[in-house]
Amino acid sequence: MSGRGLKGSSPGGAGAALWRFADLAAALFAIEPEGFGGLRLRAGHGPVRDRFEALLKARLGDNRSWVGVPAGVPDERLIGGLDVGATLSNGAPVVERGLMAAANGGVLRVAMAERLPAALAGPMAAAMDEGLVRIERAGLSAELPARFGLLLMDEGSADDDAPPAILRDRIAFDVMLDGVALAESDWQGVSAGQIRNARRNAPSVHVPDELLRSLDAAALSLGVVSLRAVGFAVKAVRALAALEGRETASEDDAALAAQLCFAHRTDPSLVLPPEEETAELPPPPDPGEADDEARTPPEPEAAEPLEDQLISAVRLAVDWRVQARATRRRGPVVSSGGAGRAGEERLSLSKGRPLAARPGSPRGDARLDLIATLRTAAPWQKLRNPEGLAGRIRLMPEDFRLKRFRQRAESTVIFIVDASGSAAMARMAEAKGAVEHLLAGCYARRDHVALIAFQRASARLLLPPTRSLARVKRELAALPGGGGTPLASGLAAALRLADAEARRGRTPFLVVLSDGRGNVALDGVARREASEEEAVAIAGRIRAAELPVMLFDTGRRAGARAEALAEALGAAYRPLPAAGAEAVAGAVKRFVGR
Repeated sequence: MSGRGLKGSSPGGAGAALWRFADLAAALFAIEPEGFGGLRLRAGHGPVRDRFEALLKARLGDNRSWVGVPAGVPDERLIGGLDVGATLSNGAPVVERGLMAAANGGVLRVAMAERLPAALAGPMAAAMDEGLVRIERAGLSAELPARFGLLLMDEGSADDDAPPAILRDRIAFDVMLDGVALAESDWQGVSAGQIRNARRNAPSVHVPDELLRSLDAAALSLGVVSLRAVGFAVKAVRALAALEGRETASEDDAALAAQLCFAHRTDPSLVLPPEEETAELPPPPDPGEADDEARTPPEPEAAEPLEDQLISAVRLAVDWRVQARATRRRGPVVSSGGAGRAGEERLSLSKGRPLAARPGSPRGDARLDLIATLRTAAPWQKLRNPEGLAGRIRLMPEDFRLKRFRQRAESTVIFIVDASGSAAMARMAEAKGAVEHLLAGCYARRDHVALIAFQRASARLLLPPTRSLARVKRELAALPGGGGTPLASGLAAALRLADAEARRGRTPFLVVLSDGRGNVALDGVARREASEEEAVAIAGRIRAAELPVMLFDTGRRAGARAEALAEALGAAYRPLPAAGAEAVAGAVKRFVGR
């Protein structure tokens, strides 16, 4: 296996290094999917992700099953349950295998794993621990083998989007392909023959005690508290040695294993120095001491302890991940505020993501779940139909099951645009362009959009909440600039509209475009001090209402007043001069959580 030297600098930068990590992780996962638990793949749709999946499938081989778990899968489909058709035909309960049992001996691929609910993550974790899935429902009691490797497809855009922790702790590898260019994903350092030999020889590889102690000590020093992580690292050491046909593991194997199993579990702030930190220069040498040193032969340097070598290797891997993560962030971020809060989820009887059916009477808007009702009634048919009349199914009121859904509430994005003289003199044209980009994205997501402009003596609701993109563009094109800055009126109007939208069952988001300089009070009189005091007071009310707010500073340069207003609002702050319209649109998409 050539080119495994990931402890030093990697040609091509962080992206090339991360692809080589991905290549190694795919090889180790293919050797023993169940033993390594699984792999988290952090990447959006694209050719790089497709290439990695194709590589992983090829290395697993055709004899491994590949079972997909779609987003929003019901728990009965995942775990298994009663086969209604077979049960009604046979007159006795018949077990239907779920997706986890179907993946036995192969891979369970979970789409959009960052949105996987805890109600499904728990049974997955239990199956991984026990190697089987237990079915206890609808009169059934069964145990089916379910030994599989987990592939978590993570498409989350924000850093705090992640699959459930209960699953992340049970998988060895975390592959991050964001920031990897297609040209950097050509590397393949492991052959199919090496993987076949490693499957056979890895269990017999000897790992010296020094390597074991150093891995354990390095994990503690790096803040890796999971015992599973150390176990995965030891298993990786054996597999890496077996890939090269060696019977004893080496220090290089330990360094690579630590990078693969510890780097994603390490807090970068613990191992990377702050950006502004600089090394202190040593004092200049004394001329006399220099002469003595010239006559004295240098002493050989002491070898660096293995634990420190492992920590240095992990530090380098963490640095690569941080660099790659930074490449997908566009525009400066000063404060995260309440970003990432999407519309609240609520129970619904008619539409949304399906949930498990519940007992009840089908009255009013409630809808009968026929399949769940038959599942409940099927085990009792022999008792209820002793004559054995063919084709007759007897239902009782306690069999009724009702459909339930979880629906995400609609959102209303309220834009509060400073159209006053100060904003017009600064970046009003760019602000309009940014708003158009944002509105187009909101329309595509079927969100409602409202537009409030404040200038001269008061604020105006130019556009009530709507989905009409054409109308929004017309209003923006006709939006003039100039006049005073009634900032307090704009914030007050936004607070009233947000309250009205919340009463309609929608989730309001406020996006303010202003330089933070108000000079017109609520009574329409030009009084700068009164205007600023009123703006701060209304901003406090918005913050107390826990409304998610984002503020774009439209001044010529980032200003203290806009930052102070963002602090009073509890808002995420973005200086608009440092970001183009598309970058602003992306920031709001992440802010709304869509």
